[in-house]
Amino acid sequence: MASLSNWIPIEWDSAVIAKVAQRSAVEAFGKGFAMGSDTKRVLRSLGMTVGTGGTYSSDNTANDYVLLDTVKFTGQFIVDEDDLSDADSVINTMKVKSADWATSYAVKFDNSCLAVTAAGNGGTVPFTSVYKAVRTNDSAVSYTADANYVNYNGAASAAYDSLSTALSLVENGVYWDPSSSLVIASPAFRDVLRRTKDTQGMPVFIQGIAGTPDTLFGVPIAWSVGARTSATATEAPTGNPLLVFVGNADALMRGDRTGPEALIDVARAQDSTDITALKLRVRKAFALGNVLGVSVLEKTA
Repeated sequence: MASLSNWIPIEWDSAVIAKVAQRSAVEAFGKGFAMGSDTKRVLRSLGMTVGTGGTYSSDNTANDYVLLDTVKFTGQFIVDEDDLSDADSVINTMKVKSADWATSYAVKFDNSCLAVTAAGNGGTVPFTSVYKAVRTNDSAVSYTADANYVNYNGAASAAYDSLSTALSLVENGVYWDPSSSLVIASPAFRDVLRRTKDTQGMPVFIQGIAGTPDTLFGVPIAWSVGARTSATATEAPTGNPLLVFVGNADALMRGDRTGPEALIDVARAQDSTDITALKLRVRKAFALGNVLGVSVLEKTA
């Protein structure tokens, strides 16, 4: 039996992991990279030319690297000392609080990856988000800030054209792959889709038909509470709702270092208090593979 004083990996078939996958679109659909250290460089190919005829020509397309740099997401819950004598109570406490933490972590991780408006600093802004990348120049791939950004004013009459425009920014590019394309959206867009109507006043996206509103123009939607703008990463974002078109889900590069893990940090003789804590942690990284393969629609009103 594993000691409660050691970090215990939370099994992948547990309710905790299931809740993370249900709540986090990046955890569920991003391309995972196993990380044996805190940083990892992943080769990014910018394509390859194809020749014709009997003479082979060398490809001169540039390659570079995407850096995955892990950030630790943590949580702590003080355990009642009276419960420590009851093994069943300790295990039940771990299950309940771990599940609660998993929900908050999933939202904060998505918010970090998708919607934080500032550049990544490894702390309060764990990563450079998709939103920030889309709104920033990237000379490495000849991208101009806001080229793949759509400002949607919230008016029902403008919804259809705004959604179509945002998708066209991705599907007309070389990084569009219909078999692995994805929409990640704030649940606020469920109401937007329900209110989108044609010129006769009839709903365009009718729930229950072909999965609508869980598909958009044939692209599956992953709903994420974290897809709202915020100045720093948070598990309760309240900013503008975002809808992100991803031409190929592999562009969401997720680094998996450790976790989720749990630890009962037992009070020791040298401690000044008898407080015992349940600690939880995950070490993850995120980077956008290529900004040309995504677009962002922001509902600003």
